[in-house]
Amino acid sequence: MRPSDLCLQTRGQGRRTAERFRASTEITGMKKVIQQPAREIPVLADYDVIVCGGGPAGCAAAIGAARHGARTLLIEKDGFLGGATVSQLVCVILSKNGADFQGIWHAYIRGLRRRGGLRDLEGSGCGENIRGAVDPEQVKFVWDALLSQAGVDLLHHVYGCNCLIRDGAAIGVVAETRAGTRALLARRVIDCTGDGIVAAQSGVAWEQGDGSHAYAMALTQVFRIGGVVGGLAPLDDRTMQTVAETLDAALARGDYTAPVITEKLRFLNYIRGRSWRLPERRRELLSVLSRVLRVDPLDPFDFTRATREGREQARQAADFMCRHVPGCEQAYLLDSAAQIGLRSSRRLRGLATVTEQDAREFRKYPDAIARSSWDIDIWPADSYTAPAVDHGSPAARARHARLADGDWFDIRYGCLVAAGIDQLMMAGRCLSAEHVAESSLRIQQTCMATGEAAGVAAALSLKEKVTPRELDAAIVIAQLEKDRDVQPAFQPSR
Repeated sequence: MRPSDLCLQTRGQGRRTAERFRASTEITGMKKVIQQPAREIPVLADYDVIVCGGGPAGCAAAIGAARHGARTLLIEKDGFLGGATVSQLVCVILSKNGADFQGIWHAYIRGLRRRGGLRDLEGSGCGENIRGAVDPEQVKFVWDALLSQAGVDLLHHVYGCNCLIRDGAAIGVVAETRAGTRALLARRVIDCTGDGIVAAQSGVAWEQGDGSHAYAMALTQVFRIGGVVGGLAPLDDRTMQTVAETLDAALARGDYTAPVITEKLRFLNYIRGRSWRLPERRRELLSVLSRVLRVDPLDPFDFTRATREGREQARQAADFMCRHVPGCEQAYLLDSAAQIGLRSSRRLRGLATVTEQDAREFRKYPDAIARSSWDIDIWPADSYTAPAVDHGSPAARARHARLADGDWFDIRYGCLVAAGIDQLMMAGRCLSAEHVAESSLRIQQTCMATGEAAGVAAALSLKEKVTPRELDAAIVIAQLEKDRDVQPAFQPSR
């Protein structure tokens, strides 16, 4: 019998017809709660491992599981792979020292380099940031190729809602598809949605915000300007004086009202540096100038407000640049990201948690499955001008010195294993971490490393016939070390 011939009894959205859907309404104060009857959901597929979310963490998790023999399905809400790299135009590569470049990340970089989709990495990592950028269109093809090589099955335009739970363990996912609500069965589920949607809706505890507010960091509407000509070196003082005078006049006329422009000093600093350059063949600039403040990323109305506000910030900033910045005389607003850039939302509860002190003190653990070596990088959610990274305090200077020397902090295996539900794991920025630690480990290469570890662990737990909770972390670590023993795509000098 095919999986599509099966049905699963569950509770969920009611049937569409009046005969099969009898919803009742319970009014509590001013809130309405719809009570939905039990129904049957067709089973669409049955796999060993299902990974939810096709961003850096999800793609790496799916590859890691499939490489070790698990029949693996990756489900993705968009019609492409790459996650935030593509949908939010997070095209930059940043590292302090390269210690966080691990495993599948190297295969990803090699694939981009072969396709001309990489502005190659610059900087030694010895007191000098490693920097680069990717072509977001080529990112889609690189992940397609890597998943195909690993034998991963893929479903696009599928939105994972929550887990199917039996006896306290995940046995699959309820998903919204173009065919309607469907069940996808699995022996292991990995939540790599960034927002921790699947695990949270299944009952895993989570937190958000900075401890005092629902918001943790500012949001950013990334945009690209096309048709840029001439050199892209930072502008000199004389040119910047002219640009500053032009900006003053434009603000006096009321041409621009977005706070990220009226805060002139920060805006002019971005213009001086010309923002980010994409791979050389693309005559484009990418800007991360935008800041949208005090946003609850889990409030649908507030997130919509942020989306519209961010897009208007991008429009005004691009308009000024195209009109008044040298090299942009023939330029135009190419696009703004399909989704506003989101740095933090849910942080799920795992068997272990990456703490603030782990990140500040570079703590190491025997059960570590990934390294993080980026700044404490908290984009203030209540200021258009405050810096994201502290460079001035003695503690910050000491931390920067250790990063320059190649140090990192560890992410423990238990941070990938959901607390309270067996056979459910998570990776990427929604793993189990405190606010400050998450601000450092949320970058893409670290998300890939935690994703790869989760996928490998899921497959090994099946081989060992134990749950991920029961799996010996040493087995995972040994396999990751073997898998990561490849020729690196980038080796920072020491």
